[in-house]
Amino acid sequence: MGSRQRRVLAAIVAVCIVIGAGYVIAAAFGPSDVNTDAQPRAAGGASVPAGAELIVRGVDPGDPRLNGQIFVLERGHAEKIPGSDLACERVYFSAGRGLCMAVAPSGVEYEATVFDSSLQPVKRLGLTGLPSRARVSPDGRYGAMTVFVAGHAYLSGGGFSTTTTLVDMRAGKEIAQLEQFEVLRDGQPFDAVDFNFWGVTFAKDPNTFYATLHTGDRYYLVEGNVRERTMRVLRDGVECPSLSPDGTRIAFKSRIGDENRWHLEVLDLDTLSAHRLAEDRSIDDQAEWLDDDTLAYSYGHDVYSVPADGSGNPQLLLRDASSPVAL
Repeated sequence: MGSRQRRVLAAIVAVCIVIGAGYVIAAAFGPSDVNTDAQPRAAGGASVPAGAELIVRGVDPGDPRLNGQIFVLERGHAEKIPGSDLACERVYFSAGRGLCMAVAPSGVEYEATVFDSSLQPVKRLGLTGLPSRARVSPDGRYGAMTVFVAGHAYLSGGGFSTTTTLVDMRAGKEIAQLEQFEVLRDGQPFDAVDFNFWGVTFAKDPNTFYATLHTGDRYYLVEGNVRERTMRVLRDGVECPSLSPDGTRIAFKSRIGDENRWHLEVLDLDTLSAHRLAEDRSIDDQAEWLDDDTLAYSYGHDVYSVPADGSGNPQLLLRDASSPVAL
């Protein structure tokens, strides 16, 4: 057990909650069905890059927190995979393995499902809080799950913190929480009681990943190694990183001042310099690379795309959809 873990032993998660206590109460006394039959609709005239396909989850505009069924966008049409009843709040898929994070049938608990290329369950894992982010390494070997939790002693006013867990996708077992990893900043050990991690994105070498480390009022981009259980700080001001297919750039959310509003930017990993994308709205999502030139992301109840070089304009791809995953 690390030094920070010993210091925060008393700060164990005391209760699993969703955003807003009213929703917890409604779920506990409401029907056990937490899924929606909402179906994504392709936007007229919009298209993904040539040859690209997408996985998305259907979003119910009346209650986006419901688990949405999974669809594949091919040739401009969103189709449900026959024989699959998988429904998720967050989903990701790569190389024949996927992660589906969802509200459990009870309506007040959460679970993650490891699934195969036919969207059939392989393994189910319990979650300790509200699903936030999911990612799978390009080779399907590792997964990452982030949830919102409450009850940590360093929080005041009932605030939220996060737990991010790495998963062995082949065995369907948890590996470790990022809070157990050693962190270095400027070559020196870096530790604080309020460390929170989220937004994992994997490199082609699955042992290498990037994530956000939040401590105090800072949001650091860290580079990690699964095998060595280490991370190192690269720079400040990066949330929800997403590594480009060629491994040279990271798309991320850049916080606007002290507000809970964000611009989308792209970072060059060689220079650590960044540029804004042509999206003026506040985007609270972990963007997905459709190819080396185009990004997709959720806004409201829909999925949009935008060029990665900062040119062009946002294009509506799908209505009533979220969690875009490039295949």
